[in-house]
Amino acid sequence: MPLRTAEHDQDEGLNVSYSVNGDVITRKRAIFAHVIFTAINFLNYTDRYTIAGVLTDIQSYFGVGDTAAGLIQTVFILVYMLWAPLFGFLGDRITRKYILMSGIAAWSCFTLLGSFVPSQHFWLFLTFRGLVGIGESSYITVSPALIGDLFSESERMMAISIFSFAGPFGAGFGYILGSSVTSLAESAGAERDSAWQWSLRVTPVFGFLAVLLTWLFVPEPVRGASESSNERGQEIRVETNFLEDLLYLAKNKTCVFCTAGFTSVTYVLGCLSFWAPKFLEEAYLANGVSPNSNYIALGFGSITCISGVVGVGLGAYSAKLYMRRKANAEPLVAAYGLMLAGPMVFCAAVVIEYSPASIWPFIIIGEIALCLNWALVPKILIDCIVPNRRALASGVSMMITHLFGDAYSPFFVGLLADLTYGSETDYDEFKGLQIGVLTCPLVCILGGAAFFACAIHYEDDKRRTDEIVEENARRINDLSLESSIPVQQTSHDFSDDALLNVGYESSRGNDLDHLVKRR
Repeated sequence: MPLRTAEHDQDEGLNVSYSVNGDVITRKRAIFAHVIFTAINFLNYTDRYTIAGVLTDIQSYFGVGDTAAGLIQTVFILVYMLWAPLFGFLGDRITRKYILMSGIAAWSCFTLLGSFVPSQHFWLFLTFRGLVGIGESSYITVSPALIGDLFSESERMMAISIFSFAGPFGAGFGYILGSSVTSLAESAGAERDSAWQWSLRVTPVFGFLAVLLTWLFVPEPVRGASESSNERGQEIRVETNFLEDLLYLAKNKTCVFCTAGFTSVTYVLGCLSFWAPKFLEEAYLANGVSPNSNYIALGFGSITCISGVVGVGLGAYSAKLYMRRKANAEPLVAAYGLMLAGPMVFCAAVVIEYSPASIWPFIIIGEIALCLNWALVPKILIDCIVPNRRALASGVSMMITHLFGDAYSPFFVGLLADLTYGSETDYDEFKGLQIGVLTCPLVCILGGAAFFACAIHYEDDKRRTDEIVEENARRINDLSLESSIPVQQTSHDFSDDALLNVGYESSRGNDLDHLVKRR
């Protein structure tokens, strides 16, 4: 039986790519894999933000203040971002679905173990939350690159948008899950101080199910197979080292400014997602009103879900429409979103002191504006990074955005609260948190400026990347035809006549000089 080729499938009108073992990945199989990715992404954010929904209960259980409570998220994000470059480097070189399976299993195990920590061992709880970050880092680093290889350029925005919907929706559901499961556990007879632990025992069950689904149904497409110029669906073999890859990313101005812009987003979201429920509770107490913690958690969870879905969808749709006039519409829409979010967060932080209930419109508009770029940022990176370096780009970008973003902001805001006003009275607690939250509007403005700079360089970097990909595909196809190498074998056994070494020489304008080196 003759080997199946991409040309044969295209003649039959099929939309296919190939996995590294030569399996045909049909459109239906790619869509089903995308459904699994999106469900796991939802689970990822639900697991991460369940803590925020029960933060007051955790502080009471372990007997810790705001600074120590801020460390819960900070330790998680620090570990999460430090491992991201390693997973990105591995994701460009080894089978990615095994990285996903290992990561999902790890975060599920450590989340479950963290729910059994005794009240006198807060340091152990911090350790488990940090280890959860290793697992979640592996998934979120590798999955966007896989989606990029499963869907063509014309379909990627929709695929990434749907994948990104799960982020804010899962985060909002995490608030609701944490408070709701805690209430159910109390009504079922669990001790009030430890009832919150049951909220951490829900997501691990679905995590282990996700490992099984990934193993059974997620394919491993060849890197770059979905590029329009890669007619034979062949994988790009890379002979570069880690330092060369980092140098390539550092010279890519779109990647640099996009990362800087998204760092501001993670700073603000990290601050608000962690401290906003407690900030509102303290505002009510400062006004002499007893807050309903479950109502506040439910309110923030619902708003995060709705605002996230609306923001991601609106951002993707706006960029699509605006692209008819501006080729760099995606970074521009991201910039406009942050410029709108800054004033909204400022108004919410000021108005809350006088009328806590009146902040909801500002929070809704601010979160929608912040979420405009969730689908745009991974799309920008995919457009402007060559296929064999996309996972590393995602990992390095993640490390930087979290290092200076949500790894820093929860701890920094808690520290500001303790240093400025302390916690002797409810009013002091509120004013301290208010000082910390008011750093967010300034960060939004700086992030908007970074996305405007990204828009300036986007078109040139995308054109340069397209040229590299097209030249790669042409030369690989020519070499394959000359040596009569079957399509399925090229992902493992590239011709001895050539080694591909993708270069990025933007400073000299000769990006294609180092595409192919002869042995």
